[in-house]
Amino acid sequence: MAIDDFITSTLNLQSDSIASFDCLKINGILQLHITLKDHHPSCPFCGGSSKSKGYTTRTYNHLPMAGIPSVIIWKRRRYTCKDCGKTFTEENPFGPEAFQQTYAVLRSVADELCNIHSSFKDIAIRHHISETLVELYCDSFVQVPRLSLPENLGIDEIHSDMAKYGGAYLCAFVDNKDRCLVELLPNRSKYTLSRYLETIPLSERKNVHYVTIDMWEPYRDVSIKYFPNCEVAVDPFHVVKHLSEGFTRLRVDLMNKSLKGSPAYYLLKHWHHLLESDVDLDNKPQYNSFFRQKMNYRQLYEALLNLNPSLKIAYHLKEMYRTFNKKATEFDCEQRFDQILQAFKTAHLYCYEDFVSLLEHWRPEILNSFKRPYHTFKQSNALSENINGKLGTLIRISNGLSNFERFRARAIYCLNHKISYSLTSHIFRHNKRTGKPRGTYKKEKDPM
Repeated sequence: MAIDDFITSTLNLQSDSIASFDCLKINGILQLHITLKDHHPSCPFCGGSSKSKGYTTRTYNHLPMAGIPSVIIWKRRRYTCKDCGKTFTEENPFGPEAFQQTYAVLRSVADELCNIHSSFKDIAIRHHISETLVELYCDSFVQVPRLSLPENLGIDEIHSDMAKYGGAYLCAFVDNKDRCLVELLPNRSKYTLSRYLETIPLSERKNVHYVTIDMWEPYRDVSIKYFPNCEVAVDPFHVVKHLSEGFTRLRVDLMNKSLKGSPAYYLLKHWHHLLESDVDLDNKPQYNSFFRQKMNYRQLYEALLNLNPSLKIAYHLKEMYRTFNKKATEFDCEQRFDQILQAFKTAHLYCYEDFVSLLEHWRPEILNSFKRPYHTFKQSNALSENINGKLGTLIRISNGLSNFERFRARAIYCLNHKISYSLTSHIFRHNKRTGKPRGTYKKEKDPM
């Protein structure tokens, strides 16, 4: 019957265990009045027989039904042992003794904590409990120990006010192979990373064979020191980004030197995307109001390149490296890289001076990025950037969350499929205050 399914699925009961069941709606709240059948339990203290000694009322907040808040009002029997005389109550099927919520509510809250788009306030509103209580359940049910370091480790950072020790960034460790978050540190400094990795046994650190990073120097230094068997690879996206910034610098400088209203200024200001992104140049010609004629992208593209010899050389160097980045393999990347580096040096373009230094400084790590230890994908920090985006979402919906330990536990719970919750009656709370607690003091009275 439908009522049997309702009782079994929502109340954690079998229909044959209920003596009476009434449902009332009072003041917009659905009240479920329940009395269980008397099973005459044995005394939990001595095992003797028992006799009924009346009732006590226990109320539990339950899941909303059809959007209506509901409560379970349980008429709970009390018993007296005929042998030892001690009193006890019947077994509780609805929820933990120290809680005012049913198991169903606690499970629902724990499940929703896994959703990065749900803030503590959202969860509290949906379950008709306080936001503080949701935070308490998060601390109690989501316990995240230190996880083992993965074979393929990605390291990246994300800006947050929760960063500690004077920093502005949190540091995320991700498993590039299993595609999940494995650790979140309160700072990205070399000192913080070193302190953390020194607590991990050398035997575990030796299992890290690949590390992907952006071009933050401490990441490389720490990886080389603490992961003796690893190969460090720089994310190709950050290298190409640095290259594009150099080209943009030259383009903007040339635009600012051009007379406003001139063809050069017009082309460099409005059509620079033809040189900075992949565009189908052979489109159908369209009327251009500035030149007063029909032109397609290729004509505008060629006009741009003919504006200045340095711009043309810079563009071809940029495209040479982008082609190398897309098509080079583990076996030919070193030779092609050295040829490209020489071409950049020979050009003597001021906009690429920093990029040339970057290529020389990060040469081994750039070449390592072309290795493909898994499937056909190059080594990159793409997963770290993806997870950072999700961490950013969690930070935004947290609306000023300042408790790093709570944020770390929830972030790993949301972004690591190996972590699950555990309903427990042991209440635990992460302390917001990290320093020495204030003591008592006596306020001096004002002199008369």
